[in-house]
Order: sequence, then C-alpha cells, then structure tokens
Amino acid sequence: MGISNSIRFSTQQIHAGVEPDPVTGAILTPIYQSTTYVQESIDNYLGKGYSYSRSGNPTVRALENKLTILEGGVECRAFSTGMAATTATMMALLSAGDHAIVSDVAYGGTYRLATMILPRFGVEFSFVDTSNPDAVREAVRDNTRLIFTETPANPTLKLTDIAAISQIARERSIPHAVDNTFLTPYYQRPLEMGADLS
Repeated sequence: MGISNSIRFSTQQIHAGVEPDPVTGAILTPIYQSTTYVQESIDNYLGKGYSYSRSGNPTVRALENKLTILEGGVECRAFSTGMAATTATMMALLSAGDHAIVSDVAYGGTYRLATMILPRFGVEFSFVDTSNPDAVREAVRDNTRLIFTETPANPTLKLTDIAAISQIARERSIPHAVDNTFLTPYYQRPLEMGADLS
C-alpha cells in the first residue's frame, strides 16, 4: 500500500505498507517469533528470504516497508540501535584513506565512533559547523566520501539546512546522511530535501 498525498501522516503511520494476510485476511502484521527458518535445500538457501531472525524476519521487514514509505525512500533497514545504523552507514561508505565531514555538534556515540574507532582503520573526520554551508563547502576534500549531519543536533538542537548541504554533497557526488532522530519523519523528511540517507 503506497502513500497517497490525500492521506494524513498519522493514518499513513498505521496503514502504510500493510497488506491483508492472503490466507486469513488479517489486517495487522503478526509478530513472528521464530529465530530460524527451514530452507528447502542448500541449493535454494534463502528461497523464502529468511534464515535467522537476527538478520531479518517478516515482522522486521514489515517495519522496514512502513519506514520506507514514511521517510519517502526507496529502501530501509532496521537496526537495534541508532548507533548500529550510524556505524553500518559509515562502515558501508568509508574505507582506509577516506575522509568524512560530521556535524560539529553530534551525539556522543557518533563523536566517539569518529574520533576513537574508525580513525584506527585509516578514516579521517572533520567536525564542521554544518549550520554554515560555506564551512561545509570549504571542508570538502578530494577524498571526502560522506557528509554526516545531525539536525536538530543532540544536545543543543543546532539546525542544519538539509537542502543546502545536500546540494553541496550532490555537486561533489558525496552521499549525505542525516541523523533525524529528534524529529523523525513526522516532522522532517530529509530525503525530500535532497539527503541520500536518513
């Protein structure tokens, strides 16, 4: 079920991405408690799409589908914590020798990841006042592979102009990821403002 502009966001929160069960007609997604899933054969491993609940199950997939619609995105992955999502994003996009720009006011876990963990693997970070697009533009290097903004920032609520930073990122073909924890897609939809990840 896709989103319609005529449906209010609160209704979309409940109904978006929910399809009635084809067997029972149930309109709510059940909570699948299985940890493992039977595979038809070694040759058709993951034929049904799931092997172990830690990496996904139908309940988590339903959540991901709903969040994809609410965020206005193409795809979504759910994580157990925000820091797991931040870490996965940075590890997917950054390698040794790369540089990333991070908001100068950021969640403590993000700060520690960028100052104590990933630099051990050869990744450089610059903490930049992302409320100033010119400062971001000046901080971009040839090896910048990610601009990571948090807006409103924790704990000061400092704001970043997502559209302006996304434009700078797009000009240099750099992914722009936005930590939207405080506002959620109910109040702010970074992907609609040009961000690549939210």
